[in-house]
Amino acid sequence: MNIKDKKYLVVGLGKTGISTARFLLSKGARVVLSDSRSDVGYKREIEEFKKRGVMTELGGHTEKTFLSADTIVLSPGVPFTIPYVHMAIDRGVEVISEIELASKFITKPIIGVTGSNGKTTTTTMIYNILEASGFRVFLGGNIGTPLIDIAGNDSGFDYILLELSSFQLQGIKDFKPYIAICLNIYPNHLDHHKDFSEYVESKTKIFANQTPDDIAVINRDDPALMEHLKHIHSKIITFGKDSQADAHYESYMVYYEGQEYDLSDLKLVGRHNIENAMAAIIEGRLLGCNPEVIKSSIVDFSSLPHRIEYVREYKSARFFNDSKSTTPHSTLKALQAFAPPVILIAGGKDKGLDYSVFKDEIANKVKQLILMGEASAKMKDIYESSVPLEVVGSLDKAVEKAVMSLEQGDTVLFSPACSSFDMFSSYEERGRKFKEIVQCL
Repeated sequence: MNIKDKKYLVVGLGKTGISTARFLLSKGARVVLSDSRSDVGYKREIEEFKKRGVMTELGGHTEKTFLSADTIVLSPGVPFTIPYVHMAIDRGVEVISEIELASKFITKPIIGVTGSNGKTTTTTMIYNILEASGFRVFLGGNIGTPLIDIAGNDSGFDYILLELSSFQLQGIKDFKPYIAICLNIYPNHLDHHKDFSEYVESKTKIFANQTPDDIAVINRDDPALMEHLKHIHSKIITFGKDSQADAHYESYMVYYEGQEYDLSDLKLVGRHNIENAMAAIIEGRLLGCNPEVIKSSIVDFSSLPHRIEYVREYKSARFFNDSKSTTPHSTLKALQAFAPPVILIAGGKDKGLDYSVFKDEIANKVKQLILMGEASAKMKDIYESSVPLEVVGSLDKAVEKAVMSLEQGDTVLFSPACSSFDMFSSYEERGRKFKEIVQCL
């Protein structure tokens, strides 16, 4: 791929954007940087770029910058809904994601994992299995290191393992993983995608360029994925509760290719983690890993931070931090993992999603619902007639209200069903705050 002397606009100056700019400069490209934020950090790197003649616009985008580029590279999280992106596409400017650009310089087999929920857990499970099996694995994409950091320099790895978001996949053209896994598709990011159909289209692009020599691993229980089957040209392997799936499960027993995997000692909570484990089992077997190594890697796997993470016991009640649940469907999965009685703390920035999807779990398991944040009014309208409910102004107050209602055997679950950006900078900051409050009780 010839980059030299072509004009590239890099949009979004986070970790990935900075790495992308550095790579393009190393290949002789003319680089322009743009970010809607005035203070993006990376001041030292940006000053170095400026000394090398890189034009940088901060605090907003301009039409001229977008329309004068040969190629626009969008960093993860930068949506295609930016008006100038559409204008550029209409004028014939190529718009791609960093994943697309980097993949042009990757020589090793790529394993891609996407889905609305469970991406990070499943990707990390696969990484642990492959590492325990003696493979050298690069872990990156939407988790860890940007793929662009090893573009043209991947000889030290056997496999490239990537967690992939809808934003990253929306900007691909030729990107082709050898093994593509899609765990599930639920409504999400509708504040950045035009509608659910566009979101599904972005997620399923992970399969778009695969050939019969490649492999697609999909959840048979997911209607959106099963609807897409006819568009997949690679070998398809399915997993799910359905006994017709290639890998299926009953309780904690997973069955695949004549092997039984007893996951009754799994440290992770919830049925959805059995599904995540099945995808990891399939992946491990496809790459020749020993079944016993696969099983031990999965059973020994501990919960990642902010994903139904056990915090502590207080007054004979257990507290769990599920701040990563930024959609109603992920909160539904969390609620399904627990027996009643549950005190649920939810709410945050409204992404325009349907909060009624967990109404049956609320009715059957939740003794008290404590709401906060921008979405609290919308949730209150749905649930105030079906469960004792309070609206509070802060996470501290939410925990305080939960403690006032505690009885022996209760579970206090912080699973917001919303993004964090109305009150916190990230779900990680929000989760850390919850844990800090609970540890101080």
